[in-house]
Amino acid sequence: MKSNFHNAKIHKSKHSVIFILIKYKMNLLLTYIWSFWCYLILTIIFIICAPIGIFISFFSSNLFSIYTFYLSKLVLLLIGVRVKVHGNFPISHKNPFIYIANHSSYLDPVLNCFLINKKYKYLAKSEVLDWPFFGPVVKKHLIAVKREKKESRSNSMSSMKENILNGYSIVIYPEGGWKDENSNHPYDIKPNELLNQFRNGAFRLAINTNTDIIPVSMCNAKNIHSSDTMLFKPGKVILCIHKPIKSQNFLNDENGIKDLNNKCYSLIYKDLLKYENRK
Repeated sequence: MKSNFHNAKIHKSKHSVIFILIKYKMNLLLTYIWSFWCYLILTIIFIICAPIGIFISFFSSNLFSIYTFYLSKLVLLLIGVRVKVHGNFPISHKNPFIYIANHSSYLDPVLNCFLINKKYKYLAKSEVLDWPFFGPVVKKHLIAVKREKKESRSNSMSSMKENILNGYSIVIYPEGGWKDENSNHPYDIKPNELLNQFRNGAFRLAINTNTDIIPVSMCNAKNIHSSDTMLFKPGKVILCIHKPIKSQNFLNDENGIKDLNNKCYSLIYKDLLKYENRK
């Protein structure tokens, strides 16, 4: 009797393992199919819309921002991304702002386009300009920097100050990307931390130019499009837009810069703790 019960238990256990394995394989297959669909859609949209965007950008930076604002909504809809926004949206742009956000996915710039409908520029690694097709499209709306070179960092800071004076908002990811700088391999990714420490550049820029900062928390983007696997999944992204933080309330010295850094870091970190689904 005990032997029969034991055999039945083993038999049931084997069936459970087989079921889990089949379910895993099916989910993986569906993920590959969905990713193929997403890349196909993105390619078609890029081929059609990139020339239009380049044409518009020669006439008006504001019009280009409006164009990418609505285009990002279409892209997110077609690749199955639902966006839930907490906070002030849409954002008023009477004056330029410095937007800072966490950065964990190639989806992040699209999400920023979803939030901003006035002229702005990104601070991004210089390698982006070398990407085929994409580089020439974004060149006019991007401030490139080689983070490892002091002269390049200085030039990018001067360029951002000049653009703020000309009415442009600036988008900065103060974590500095997800590449593991302690590794010699160019594609190694930072350890899977909730939020890496912020560099001081964005906060120094804010205080030096008396420009207010808007912290933006982007939760779950990594689960939609992973920089590890480059695969897509449908799902929901939560965007938390905080009220502008007045840079004039902080001392124009290293202590003031660090205080502003810590305040922004704390706001985004708390949102990620609350909303981020870590897998």
